[in-house]
Amino acid sequence: MPRLRPAHGLILLAFAALAFAAGLWVSRSHAPLPPPAWLEGWQREVFAPQADDQLTLGQLNTWQAGELWLSGDSDGPRLNYRATLDTPDGAWRMEAELALSDAERASLRKATGDAAANSDQPLSEDMLHQLQGQAVASVLLAPQGPLSVGRLVASFGPPRLRLQTPHGEAWIYPERGLTLMHRNGELLWLQVVPREALSH
Repeated sequence: MPRLRPAHGLILLAFAALAFAAGLWVSRSHAPLPPPAWLEGWQREVFAPQADDQLTLGQLNTWQAGELWLSGDSDGPRLNYRATLDTPDGAWRMEAELALSDAERASLRKATGDAAANSDQPLSEDMLHQLQGQAVASVLLAPQGPLSVGRLVASFGPPRLRLQTPHGEAWIYPERGLTLMHRNGELLWLQVVPREALSH
C-alpha cells in the first residue's frame, strides 16, 4: 500500500475539518430556538393568574412598575396600565386593560365627559393606588424589535389553533388564555386573557 505524502495528509485533514464544521453548522441551524429566559417570571407572576382570572392591578404594579392611563373608543372610556420592559431581548411594550363593569364604565364616562374620547391621558399615582384591587381584563406584550415567534413556541409549545387574520397569523392556546400574533415568523404581540374568554 503506497504511503501518504505529507501534502496528501494535509488535504485529507482539511477535508475532515471542513466536513466537521459543516456538520456542526447543520446541527446548530436545526437546533430549537431558546425561549426568552425572562419570560418564565412573567408566566408565573402574571400570565398564570391572568388566565385564572385572578390578576389585579396591584399585583401587576408590584411586578412591573408602570402608569395608569385613561383612553376611550366607541365603546366608552377605558383604563389601561402601561409600561416599557427592558429585557435581554430588547424593549417590549406592555399594556393591560382593567376590567370595568357597565356601571363602572358609565360612572367613568360621566366623570370624564368627552376627555377620554379625545386623547389618552395619564392618571395620578393616587388613582393608581385607589384601583389596586381592580381586576385586569387582558395583558398585552409587544416586542419593539424583531423576534422569532419560534422562541415563544419553545416556551409554550405548539398552538392548539391557528387563525389567519388581515394582520397576520394568530396562534391560540385556549388552556393558557394566550394568543400569539405573528407575521412571516416574527412576533407582533402576545396577549393573555382569562381562559374562559377563549373557551367559547
